[in-house]
Amino acid sequence: MQWLCGASDGLLTNLKRNYSGFIVALQWLYSGSTVALQWVYSGSTVGLQ
Repeated sequence: MQWLCGASDGLLTNLKRNYSGFIVALQWLYSGSTVALQWVYSGSTVGLQ
């Protein structure tokens, strides 16, 4: 039973680490896409003017 508790604890910390990494990746992708969209948008508006 003790080993099982230790294993589940390790699994939980592993999941938390992976989850935070996943969130960071999502935020990075989101900010990158918004920056790209703004860049395209500003470029197109400048081209239209």
